[in-house]
Amino acid sequence: MTGIDGRSEMKRALAISFVLTVLAGGASAQQTVFDGGTADPSRFDLSAGYNLVNANAPPGDCGCFTMNGGFVGGQLNLSPWLGVAGEITAGHANSISSLGQNLTLTTFTAGPRISWPRYRVVPFGEFLLGGAHGGGSYFPSGSSSSTSATSFTYATGGGLDLNLNQRFALRAFDAKLLHTSLPNGVNSTQRQLQISAGMVVRFGGTGGGTPAPVSALSRQPRRLSLSCSTSNQIVASGRPVHVTGETSVDPDLYTINYNWITTGGVIHGDGSAITIDTSNLKPGTYEVNGRAALSTNPSNSSSCKVTFQVTTAGEAQDQTLSTKFSAPPGGSEDDTLRDHLRDLFFNYDQSDLRPEAMTSAATDAAYLVSHPELKITIAGYADERGSAEYDLALGMQRAAVTRDALISAGVAASRIKVISYGKELSFCAEDTESCYQQNRRAQFVVEKDSN
Repeated sequence: MTGIDGRSEMKRALAISFVLTVLAGGASAQQTVFDGGTADPSRFDLSAGYNLVNANAPPGDCGCFTMNGGFVGGQLNLSPWLGVAGEITAGHANSISSLGQNLTLTTFTAGPRISWPRYRVVPFGEFLLGGAHGGGSYFPSGSSSSTSATSFTYATGGGLDLNLNQRFALRAFDAKLLHTSLPNGVNSTQRQLQISAGMVVRFGGTGGGTPAPVSALSRQPRRLSLSCSTSNQIVASGRPVHVTGETSVDPDLYTINYNWITTGGVIHGDGSAITIDTSNLKPGTYEVNGRAALSTNPSNSSSCKVTFQVTTAGEAQDQTLSTKFSAPPGGSEDDTLRDHLRDLFFNYDQSDLRPEAMTSAATDAAYLVSHPELKITIAGYADERGSAEYDLALGMQRAAVTRDALISAGVAASRIKVISYGKELSFCAEDTESCYQQNRRAQFVVEKDSN
């Protein structure tokens, strides 16, 4: 291969690498801009791909041929920015000189690699040391020659990885100056440009920086607040109590750590929703205390408290029924309240508002806005076709969706409480679709503000 042909192939390789970089960069630009400010690196990376060397080893210092081959590599990550990399490359070229000999060049190198993880784009620099082996060629040395030779080698350079997701990355390019000392009858020194491109697979960790939007990272909330509520405040001993915590910040943008303590029962679960096992608890009132803190700033925290009451089975049923069917305040306003605050109904196994339910929610909200003295509790229900715990969660979702619709229409959040009864207290007991529909609802329970 002539020197002109070698330079042309090198230019084509550089062009391909550039196009890959632009295309992958454009693809990542279509997504949210990310910043890996808090990196959780992979433990080990495995890479493989195409390798091209613009070589002058041997027979002379001419930069006169190009070798095509491949590489495999591994990297042990000591930190988000520092790793120990190892790489094996192999390349082959035919008819490298007028003598017509071929050349197979293999390198074995290892050394430090410094990266700057930015989630989507990861530039890096490296310095690798090791050995090189040439075979199937002609290596003159003094008055003798051989068909193979080995030498010390080092490579220094850098490149760019483009993360496709948390496990896979595109090595857009890795350009290094490769130095070998194979006998060539001239100066036994070769300085060669080596370019690689391929794929990277990450193992352990998340494979890059933690994907938090830049806007969230740059604007930490000034103060975290936490509120907690229970879907069933009065229960018979042995029945579960479901407690949910809600923070003032978006849990999709910030990682929040929760801690819960109860004065009675056993806590199951973690995170923003827990369940209290009330088995063997004596009748009485118990307290659950919650604490939430930002993982990136534990001092930014908030606490909340909620109580629940354990009664005997009969007492719990009586008190719950009283809450469930409590009528609007007595007097001439009864009929008016019933006319303006209509329950919302849902499809099977759904918590989305149907069109007619959205209309009813808008009417309910308008009335509540015009009567600021009223406070309400929204009770969510489900039909009997589900487990008790699933239906409690579904009922809570229906109550929460109804609450959100009222808040969006201008009703103050402080005037609304939510609760779920699941399928425990049904409006209809017949095994028919019309009966099931009556039980899939969000019910309004109204009381006047005592203030």
